[in-house]
Amino acid sequence: MDIIEAIDNRKTIRKFDSYRPTTEEIKRIINSARLAPSAINAQNWKFIAVVDDNVKKQLAESVLSAYDKILSALDKETMEQISKYKSHSVFFQQAPLVIVCVLEDIPAFMGGVLEKAGFTADEIKLMRPDSYLLSMGGAIENMFLSAYSMGIEGCWMVAPVLGQEGMRKVLKLGENQKIVSLLALGKVDKNMEVKRANKKELSEIMEII
Repeated sequence: MDIIEAIDNRKTIRKFDSYRPTTEEIKRIINSARLAPSAINAQNWKFIAVVDDNVKKQLAESVLSAYDKILSALDKETMEQISKYKSHSVFFQQAPLVIVCVLEDIPAFMGGVLEKAGFTADEIKLMRPDSYLLSMGGAIENMFLSAYSMGIEGCWMVAPVLGQEGMRKVLKLGENQKIVSLLALGKVDKNMEVKRANKKELSEIMEII
């Protein structure tokens, strides 16, 4: 499949049929993440492919538990708004494949240099975005495009990260490892009409100077 075709046609999918990606397909998808560029070539990432329904359930329970804790501390109006996100944050457990994207915490070289040079934390944040997180974003997009070329689609999720504490225990992650995203993947349910979310026109986001 042509890469431009994949970029132009990939859509977010939240309902899946019963097809389960094969081990070889999973390896192909995650290998595409491995080949993505990373800041100073640190490659400080790990990708956990979850196909076990019981593990998915435990991950979802961790997310729901985190929501319950948050909701208990809110006023009624805010609680009603946040409650809408609760079920939306755990639909990944119905996906045939969930890829948990884990970032390993290592010191940022340039951030340390700027700190030594006397810049404040706010100044450093403005001068230098999180390069490791940006690298992870590139790896994730690689995975989605690779998956799409095999007829596998999905949803890039960050809302479940609220359940970080519980999910880390389920996956037995180390203290220096944090979950930054979950990818829900599978083949689209043919009974679902899929439309791409509205995108801004090119003229609204592009400037040539």
